[in-house]
Amino acid sequence: GVFCFWAAVFFAGPSVNPEFVRIAGMIFLILSGVLLGTDMLVSGILWAAERVGNFFHKTPQLPHYLLEIWSAMERMASRKVGALIILQRKQPLRPFMKGGMPFDAEIKSEILVPLFLTSSPVHDGALVVHKGRMQTVKGILPLASLSDLSPSFGTRHRAAIGITEKTDAIALVVSEERGQISVAYRGCLVHIADRAEFLRTLQWVLKGRNILRLKNASFIVTTKVLDDLT
Repeated sequence: GVFCFWAAVFFAGPSVNPEFVRIAGMIFLILSGVLLGTDMLVSGILWAAERVGNFFHKTPQLPHYLLEIWSAMERMASRKVGALIILQRKQPLRPFMKGGMPFDAEIKSEILVPLFLTSSPVHDGALVVHKGRMQTVKGILPLASLSDLSPSFGTRHRAAIGITEKTDAIALVVSEERGQISVAYRGCLVHIADRAEFLRTLQWVLKGRNILRLKNASFIVTTKVLDDLT
């Protein structure tokens, strides 16, 4: 603004004293330089403060109910109890799910484990979790639409991949045959070795990041995901 004012005075013509123009121009240029330097200094300080803050910022903690789910899955994996738990996010699951029984309860590992025991009438199907509570049991989900999965993966894994191909849900699976825990997201299945890897994977996908960019992950990828990348 001050530079434009000085330019207007300069181009006003010979009616303006040239000495005045020179002095005014110097003053305005110095003032502009000071303002520009101050702006750059403030921007630099803010940039440095953000980097320092990120360095000392602790990794955000997952909701407590996810830790309860991990505790239940760990117990079921040790006993080779199959389980399929779906974390519903923004997209509704009902258009893609058949059957299902309403089941409103707080998420506790002591409640989760008995639901998936073979003696339970609702063990065969998916448990849907939404907004931190159990909402549906015995849900039937669409199976993965492609046939590039290993034959060793059963209906639970195919259903987990299938629902994550169609929605933004996160599927948690416990294998009945191998006692292995997996996480499915966006059509990709990631094998989980321990609690730390579970937390790392959940933190990654809950932020909406591309799961294929998750480093040091043991996963299989469906053809659909590979097609989306090409």
